[in-house]
Amino acid sequence: MTNDNADFTQSFDGAQTEVFNPLNDGGDPIEDFGKESIALKKKRIVWPWIVLASVLVALAAACAGGIWFFQSHALPGVELWGHSMTGKSKQQIASLIDEQVNNTEVPVTYEDKTDSFTLKDLGISIDAESIADKVMNAKRDTVWYQRYLPWEKNNVVTASVADTADSNAIDTKLGISNQQPAVDAQVNLNADQNGFDVVPMTLGQGADAQPVAKEAERVIQSLGTEQPKTVTVTLKETKPVITDDVANAAKATLDSLVAANIQITIGDHGIATFDAPALAASMTINANQEAPLNDGETRNGYVVFSAEKLQQYYNDSMKPNLKTDREDRDVIVNGNGEEIGVNTEGHDGVTVADGADTNIGTDAAAVLAKGSGSIQVEGKVDPMQTKTTKRHVVVDLSDHHVYAYENDQLVKSMWMSAGEGNDPVTGECMGDLCTGVGDYKIWLKYESQDMSGNLTLSDGSVSTWDVKDVGYVNYFSQSGCAIHRIATSSYYGDSDLAATGGGNTSHGCVGIGWDVAPWFYDWCKMGTTVHVQL
Repeated sequence: MTNDNADFTQSFDGAQTEVFNPLNDGGDPIEDFGKESIALKKKRIVWPWIVLASVLVALAAACAGGIWFFQSHALPGVELWGHSMTGKSKQQIASLIDEQVNNTEVPVTYEDKTDSFTLKDLGISIDAESIADKVMNAKRDTVWYQRYLPWEKNNVVTASVADTADSNAIDTKLGISNQQPAVDAQVNLNADQNGFDVVPMTLGQGADAQPVAKEAERVIQSLGTEQPKTVTVTLKETKPVITDDVANAAKATLDSLVAANIQITIGDHGIATFDAPALAASMTINANQEAPLNDGETRNGYVVFSAEKLQQYYNDSMKPNLKTDREDRDVIVNGNGEEIGVNTEGHDGVTVADGADTNIGTDAAAVLAKGSGSIQVEGKVDPMQTKTTKRHVVVDLSDHHVYAYENDQLVKSMWMSAGEGNDPVTGECMGDLCTGVGDYKIWLKYESQDMSGNLTLSDGSVSTWDVKDVGYVNYFSQSGCAIHRIATSSYYGDSDLAATGGGNTSHGCVGIGWDVAPWFYDWCKMGTTVHVQL
């Protein structure tokens, strides 16, 4: 049987061999076979890439899921007191801490008496929520990829609060009769109401509570892996919970807040300040910085502020002082422009928008906890202006007059008597007892003063004086020269000085008439500039 599609070839021995051609005539069998092989290779090469892509997608999904999970759970490598918290939620961590705190009781013995104490019995509270927050925030400020590396450890620890244990609690519960309670130090507003003073603590005598509290802390921080050991308490000199160190640290915090000048503002205008009285009315001192805060409370060091009390202080003591109508400030300055007196303090015109000040207490508590800033409210301010009146004194030694100027306008001239060493015509100093020329300020004032002294003159003689009840004294030179009522034994007025041409009779002071001296004393404020000229 033969194949119509077969060809015959002759072999080397002469025999014919039948060679079959493919059924699809016209194709190159070798070329077709090559194409099929390449296609097959391509199919085989594509599949690994598909598998790899699938793996990468799965890994990306797993990473994304892990990142999402750890947004609300403790990161890998995070520990609390040396125990892994990885994967725990904030609530789980807080509950774990609370469980340990509430269930840890330390056995205590004193002589033949026994009892057990929790931290709560010793007056110590632990803010489990705050500690849980610290655990949740651990490692979150590191480079993003390091947050998820379990070998990158971050162990959260807390400060010991054993020194805030109340020894009186042990004395009372064990019935120790010979105790003397310690008394807390206090932080009070000072007499000037611009800062704070510390009233020192009083030491007591009683059971030492710190070893009991430390044992409770040790067991709590073991998270259930340790059991409490019995503590034998002894009587000793005891400190109160609020020690002098705590009180002084609290004072420093409060004084720094006063210096920070924390204000309620409308725009860039301050309308009220949380000064020392405001802080005193709204704060308490708590030596336990791990203690939980009540709603609306914030903490800055040992000082705890109440939003409710801050709001009450604003309502009672700040808001009533806000006036809608502006009153300008009226001040007195000297010839150098320095403020030396106030006629009217003045105030801004302030209108607070309806309801804009209802959360001032909450906002203030947050700012005080931070230590700086301001409390912004909506409203309008009509800023006060400042009116100044310049006061300046000229003492003229050659014409024997004291001149009082306001805003460079002469308001009063008075005859005067200068130092006897000044030339009566030129005013120049010709001896030992002179009124010196120059520029001065009033630096000391007495409504009445006894003046006495002695001075050795250049010729060797001694000049002495002892004058009682010299009135209306205004010292202008550090060497003792003053403008005062002329030191005569009886009334000597401005007209009397005029009749004598002033004359120079003093030891260097400037004497003015009895009738004008009271007016000058009241008009010439501390710090008024005085120019003495020839």
